[in-house]
Amino acid sequence: MLPSRLPRLALLATALSVACAAHAEAPAASRNATDLDAVKVTAERTHTDAGALGDRALRDTPFAITAVGREQIEQRQVVSLGEAFLLDPSVTTQVSAYASGWSSPIRNRGIELNFDSYRVNGLQVSSWGTEWPLEVMEQVDLLKGPGGFLYGFGAPGGIVNYITKKPTDTPTFSAQLGWREQGIVSGGIDVGGRFGNEQMFGYRFNAFQEKGETFNGGHVDRKVGALSLDARLSDVLTWTAEGVFQSRDLSNEAPQYSFSGLTSLPRPIAGDVDNSVPGTYYDTRSSLLSTGMNWQINSNWKASLIYGVTTSWNDVNKIFAPLTNSAGDMGVYAYELGGKSEWKLTQAMVQGRLQTGPLQHQIVAGVSHQSGLGWDRPNVYSNVGKGNLYQRSTLRHDAVASRATTRGDETVQQAVFFSDTVDFGRGWSALAGWRYNDFQVKSSSGYHTYPVTPTYALMFKPSDAVTLYASYIESLEAGSRVGIDYVNANELLDPTISKQYEIGAKIEAVRWSANVAAFRLERGANIDQPIAGSLPRLVQDGITLYEGIEASGDLHLTDALTVGGGVTWLDPTYDKLSPGSASQEGKRTSGAARWSGVLHASYQLPWVDGLETYAAVRYYGDVWYDANNTLKLPDYTLVNAGIGYRLLASGHPVTVRGSVENLANRKYWSNAGVGLPRTFAVSVRFDM
Repeated sequence: MLPSRLPRLALLATALSVACAAHAEAPAASRNATDLDAVKVTAERTHTDAGALGDRALRDTPFAITAVGREQIEQRQVVSLGEAFLLDPSVTTQVSAYASGWSSPIRNRGIELNFDSYRVNGLQVSSWGTEWPLEVMEQVDLLKGPGGFLYGFGAPGGIVNYITKKPTDTPTFSAQLGWREQGIVSGGIDVGGRFGNEQMFGYRFNAFQEKGETFNGGHVDRKVGALSLDARLSDVLTWTAEGVFQSRDLSNEAPQYSFSGLTSLPRPIAGDVDNSVPGTYYDTRSSLLSTGMNWQINSNWKASLIYGVTTSWNDVNKIFAPLTNSAGDMGVYAYELGGKSEWKLTQAMVQGRLQTGPLQHQIVAGVSHQSGLGWDRPNVYSNVGKGNLYQRSTLRHDAVASRATTRGDETVQQAVFFSDTVDFGRGWSALAGWRYNDFQVKSSSGYHTYPVTPTYALMFKPSDAVTLYASYIESLEAGSRVGIDYVNANELLDPTISKQYEIGAKIEAVRWSANVAAFRLERGANIDQPIAGSLPRLVQDGITLYEGIEASGDLHLTDALTVGGGVTWLDPTYDKLSPGSASQEGKRTSGAARWSGVLHASYQLPWVDGLETYAAVRYYGDVWYDANNTLKLPDYTLVNAGIGYRLLASGHPVTVRGSVENLANRKYWSNAGVGLPRTFAVSVRFDM
């Protein structure tokens, strides 16, 4: 199938070259922050910590990367990862803010991110059943596609890296109160500064809590604490330490609905229908502790050493409701499980510049050792009754399963990585990088593998504002355990290699910016193999092929008005299947939309200083629910809007915000069940 698709990528490459050549003489400048008012001026980060590539400007990386900064998070009152990436048309959310994280929080380019796909300051963390708190983050980056060279093992959909708030050079203090439907109240503080001889020590402390009734009849109680410290031991040596802790308890959850076996969908219910089941809960605890040293060897070279420990704990008594017909009849099942996971990472890295003859080199090299341990509770899956989607359930389920844990798999990942970005002059450069991974799963059914995952890229900068690139990257994805819906439940599947080819352009002019990328990603496919009179068997067979084009941009029409948008076209299919699975050959991959798009705008109203509004319209294309393409979830469009007002009170900045999600209160089905209802939120923030 490759030859038939090559013309698409070739056509896009020609279009990119022509478009960017037209802007080759654009003035060299980075995008300036837009002044929201006379009280406060903010700017989004233009750099990213790209794993084994080190710290680089976003526009100088040969991969598609979306960065969401603090200003966006606060402007839109974001509380979940899916909402954070709302303006990226390639990203779709899997669960609403106060539903459980049973499924992965987001998909990128049609691929579900798994529990290996998340980092905080580069340290692997668990997303199982929870999301990391955005309230203590300065920025969230999404590296699109396989991240094998940059971060090691991970799903090819991408890597999410949260970047925590850091100590500030000047004293800072802010306090915030908020309210969100149905009745969730929240409050938080953010304190930072420096102290000691010659301001040697820096600190940043954040605390946050939200508690109350969710829109679907459940209850949430979430507590967050974060502390970031540093000490400037000398002009060239800095010690750092980070700590993040989150406790999230969800009780009386509504069921998670599923549609397997259906050929037509029941009418969707509103997201705020109270279908909660008393006695159910989904409780999680997450923590991160790390320390490190940063050494600025000279003006060209620096080195770092970091050690970190992250943990995740879960206690689950959850309800699943597979729908049996389009009239909304359903079985009701309880799934009790839990456990704990722990990762430890040590990494040393050096990065710098050198010159050999006419060539300039940007070198990054390092070694890392990561271990992971798990402890699991007995899993109990039981039928607790029947119900109907449109009738209030009278069922209750209290946990009965044992909480005794046994040690599960142990994983050890040791890596050596090296990359060289060679500048040839006249705007041309090339990147070559390799990561050697020694990965071992220590269990009776474990495995040991040691691949080398490379990346290669060619870049051309006709001006400082424009980067054209073509890149290739591989990633090794750890084999997963088969779920309970299959006859081979708990079987450990083999690891698979994913490969991505991408060409793209990044432009950051004074008044506008744009990003365009075309990609082809090949991933090992997991296929349902039917068995008469039994559950299906999950097998690895052929590949899932994702080809697509994504484009987005922002235009500052005036100092007060910014408009933007984006679109993603995707062709996700099963390919190279064996004769036994030939019926699925060429069918669209489940859960992946062919078209997605977004339009958004922000406007600082001229008649009142400090008053701004924003709006976003997001289109989600239809998706097949199953690999056989027998049940389709229809497309839908959501509208979000908000307003913010910044003023001075006794000489101190105060920010009042109001926002609404799903303004039209659209009822829809998502991959994870019921969609988000119309949801209002307000907040007040006070800054010293």
